[in-house]
Amino acid sequence: MNRDIHNIIAREYERRQKVSADLAQQRKAELYAKIPRLLEIDNQISFMGLKYNRLILTSNGSASELLSELEQTLKALSDEKNSILAANNISPEFFKPRYECEKCSDTGYITGTSGSQRCSCYKQQIINHLFAISNISLNGNESFENFDEELYPEETDQERYGIAVSPRENIISIKRTCLEFTRNIDNPDYKNLFFSGRTGVGKTFLSLCIARELLNQGRTVLYVTAPVLFDIITEHKMMAYREDNYNDDKYQSIFNVELLIIDDLGTETLSDARYAELLNILNTRQANNGITPCKTIISTNLGPKKLFDLYTERITSRIMGHFDRLVLAGRDIRSLNA
Repeated sequence: MNRDIHNIIAREYERRQKVSADLAQQRKAELYAKIPRLLEIDNQISFMGLKYNRLILTSNGSASELLSELEQTLKALSDEKNSILAANNISPEFFKPRYECEKCSDTGYITGTSGSQRCSCYKQQIINHLFAISNISLNGNESFENFDEELYPEETDQERYGIAVSPRENIISIKRTCLEFTRNIDNPDYKNLFFSGRTGVGKTFLSLCIARELLNQGRTVLYVTAPVLFDIITEHKMMAYREDNYNDDKYQSIFNVELLIIDDLGTETLSDARYAELLNILNTRQANNGITPCKTIISTNLGPKKLFDLYTERITSRIMGHFDRLVLAGRDIRSLNA
């Protein structure tokens, strides 16, 4: 399955490059039809370039004057072309392909001092294929621009909402924290986020707002509910037991993706094995975060007492130690939007 996914992605990059090249050629043809002199200049440049290269290869030092003449001719043609483009308010970039990802020019790889490595767009494609576009719709409305604080009551009622300030003041502060989180994703000292609150107060929506913000930055994101998360782990263990050297990008993404969102913690079937698996995820991601961005968001309907009752002390201590706990309160937003 993994090999198939990488083949699909490779074909997608081939398609992107062909589309970019075809569109660039189409723009060039349309411009040639509008300004025929540009076609003549480009043809002359191509011819002179070939002639120049042949002369360079065969020159024995006696053709320096001819080489100088060719260089002057090429420069004159190039200057004339640039003058025509400038007179028509056309950028020289007009002729270049326009890539979906400018970082890697739609190759999927970026070459640096440490060698070639996968671009973030490639990494995200892997996750998109494995998790149906990370379970986050590219056309969804979950964004900070669409987050409406006015849906939260402005009156203070600690007995009703369980917080000392109004739900609106509380959510404005939480939104500010979330935006800071997106801006500090590279800071290993910046804490993960733990959302708690009853059903319908905006935990999932806010998590997806963060996810979209990071996706727009070119970051890799994975959103899963707790039951799905543990199903993935169970499936991986079964396949790894049956097949030697079993490689599973889906499983590895849980530990390596730049932002992992675990929604609805506490709705999964509980067992000692799953406690150990969750602890392994939290510990591994926290260790990875010291090397590369590896942040986690957890959301749950459980209160602190219930969380301690259901999970081991080691898990709850990890959450309390490495997560910034944010309590959402208010009315059921979904019923207000219905």
